[in-house]
Amino acid sequence: MLLKKLKYAIMKIKVVYLIFLFFLVSGGFCFSQGDADGPYHVGFNYYKTYDESRQYIINNDTTSRPLLIHFWYPSEENAENGSYYFKDYIDLISLREDFNKPSSEIDAGSFDFVNAYAGFAKQEFGVDTSITTQQILDSPVLAQFGIPIAKSSENFPLIIYAPSNSKSAVQNHMICEYLASHGFMVISVGSAGEKSLKRNNLQESILAQVNDMEFILNYFEDSLKINYAGLGLMGFSSGGLATTIFQMKNENVNAVFSMDGGQEYGAYVPLFKLEDFNLNKSNVPYCLLVNNYENFSIYPFYNSIISEEKQMFRMSYIDHNGFVSFWRFFDLCSAKNSVSKFCTSYDYISSAALTFFNAYLKPKHLSNSKSELSFQTNEYIKFITSDNSMIAQLCNLIVSDGIDSAIGFLDSHQEVFSKKENEINILSKMFRDTYMDEAIQLLLFNTNMHPNSWQSQFELGFTYKLKGELSLAKEHLLNAQELNPEKTEIIKLLNEINESDK
Repeated sequence: MLLKKLKYAIMKIKVVYLIFLFFLVSGGFCFSQGDADGPYHVGFNYYKTYDESRQYIINNDTTSRPLLIHFWYPSEENAENGSYYFKDYIDLISLREDFNKPSSEIDAGSFDFVNAYAGFAKQEFGVDTSITTQQILDSPVLAQFGIPIAKSSENFPLIIYAPSNSKSAVQNHMICEYLASHGFMVISVGSAGEKSLKRNNLQESILAQVNDMEFILNYFEDSLKINYAGLGLMGFSSGGLATTIFQMKNENVNAVFSMDGGQEYGAYVPLFKLEDFNLNKSNVPYCLLVNNYENFSIYPFYNSIISEEKQMFRMSYIDHNGFVSFWRFFDLCSAKNSVSKFCTSYDYISSAALTFFNAYLKPKHLSNSKSELSFQTNEYIKFITSDNSMIAQLCNLIVSDGIDSAIGFLDSHQEVFSKKENEINILSKMFRDTYMDEAIQLLLFNTNMHPNSWQSQFELGFTYKLKGELSLAKEHLLNAQELNPEKTEIIKLLNEINESDK
């Protein structure tokens, strides 16, 4: 009887841990380059290979698709020659399409790249202006090149990282290193379009990135011959679109972590229309971190998936750019680290990823680490509980069955949607670039339900202006102005229409 009670108590502890694991540390959990590592050293390697089944165009020349695979992993050994350096990572950006590029071109490209990004960081985020580009390039990173993988590698889960639009995997080297130091293997390859680095067609580019992810997973299994325990996906921005399709195509995916993924914004509609998109296959643990802009999205994918194990957090101090590790790394390179909440926020993203993957890729994991067991919402990251499932259902109905069915759905649930004016306005913005008539129908519903709302009148006027129907645009903007005479954005838009009428 005592043994049963003990087992039951342990089970309850694990359940409670899983319920609260998504709340971040309140007492200032924050790592720096010196103490970000977990119990393992971090190894790094890269592999040059080609997918000979697909053509790729570089400078008007056609070749097989080049794939420069990045691999971070846990190790129990230190490198004799010291650490890897940031320049070593950045050099890989120049190599990703041309494995034989001359070193002089690589050096120049790496300097220009970091110089531009460091300038942006200084201007936008106040990162220490005294550090030079060369100092950043010469700064050590957590990883060490080529050290042996830990002997217990077959017990490590594997995570595939999907970078953003046409970017290299080194854009988030810090989170990849951090996960590796805690017993995860991470593989990645740069994002590219169907036949070149440029992603000209969104749907084709999504599928190209999915194919790349499948290729590097096969390479990991067949060429590197490394076993792994559990498979997770991590995507940033447009990389989130690829993780969505990859997960739906591959039943062995155990968890998906999204850093402001494009599947939650305007790209959801073209994603929805892909042949492999199937919400019935979305029953996988999902964690979503979004930027600090409230009332920016209805988060259509999050609110549509059938998984009961899903969590969403808002990062209080960062916009979309904040989900890249460069700014935090530059900040840590400085002799006088800033107290920038923008840069520090990256630490909380990394901690959230670790805790999420620990829970779903390490089923026996029950940490005593303060950084995990003290999870709770704080000023940097806030748990979101709002339910937009009905709005997401409306969105899906528009895409799958058309606006007429959607209007019928609206009319039959007026009591619900009459309280969703703001959400319908947001949804209309998702559609107005490519589905303008559908956006207008949504806004007409809103203005009928809320005749005294300046915001719905303004959004309808704005959308009519985009469509070129200036008389209707002016009519609704004047309605908005009557309801809110001092609103400068209404006055500005009316002035633009009046100028175009001259």
